[in-house]
Amino acid sequence: MPSKTWKCFRCNLSFKNEELAKIHKEITSHSITITKSMIV
Repeated sequence: MPSKTWKCFRCNLSFKNEELAKIHKEITSHSITITKSMIV
C-alpha cells in the first residue's frame, strides 16, 4: 500500500503530516514535493 510523504529536497526533510509540510513551506519558502513510497 502506498504511503504519502511530503519532501523538502532543499533541506532533505520528509514529513508524514501535510500540516507540518505546509508550516515548513511558509517558514522557509521552500517547495515541497509529494512522494509515494511502496511498503513491501
